[in-house]
Amino acid sequence: MSKVRKICVSIPMIDDQNKETNELELPLYEIEKAIQKGADLIECRFDFVKNFGKIDNYLNLLSKYKNQSVYTLRPENEGGKFGKDEHHRIALLRKLMDAKPLFVDVEYNLVSNNDKVADMVENSDVRTLISWHDFAKTPSLEELIRLVTEMSVYSPYIKIVTTAKTIDDSITMLKLYQCINTNINLIAFSMGELGIISRILCSVTGNAPFTYASLGAAVAPGQLSIDQMIIFKELFDSKLM
Repeated sequence: MSKVRKICVSIPMIDDQNKETNELELPLYEIEKAIQKGADLIECRFDFVKNFGKIDNYLNLLSKYKNQSVYTLRPENEGGKFGKDEHHRIALLRKLMDAKPLFVDVEYNLVSNNDKVADMVENSDVRTLISWHDFAKTPSLEELIRLVTEMSVYSPYIKIVTTAKTIDDSITMLKLYQCINTNINLIAFSMGELGIISRILCSVTGNAPFTYASLGAAVAPGQLSIDQMIIFKELFDSKLM
């Protein structure tokens, strides 16, 4: 049996405003395609949405996939596409939580600095994936351990993504799995070409419940495609048989 847990494919929720009926025609097609290719989970990137006035309609269209979906609304200062004010984003995050997907991604920088969001996370019956990104570097192992401890106050599901400047940075991320409380469900890897190895091994040598992939073009630096991830999964399977 493969030690690779699951693959989550990131799909931008690009709404076609020229369509009168189904404004999520492309994302829905891509979700089906990703599942056919072997994706276990889908990350619905709502920060790519253009018309949030139709968010209720979009959530209804996506409801058949919500039990295998991570809903993400990433702001520009966290590497996403959402450029509106924080008040608007918090209201939308509440809508995403009310839709009850498998996970809602909430940034650590937001929840730790906003009591309203912290209360929202605490009182929600939806799993929150508390995420943190460093687009410049990979902190020391000691700093990462401290960060995991602080983030775990809000949820046992934690995502830490750094930037690899060296192969050693990827090794640091993989070592992190051996240094944390076993009750924590950690997804940790590095971005960039030198971080690719950590994306592959985080659910093999580490205990990540899933790792991320793209359907086509990468949504994040160094992100592999679902086809590439499936090949690695099959290679690991063949060695374990």
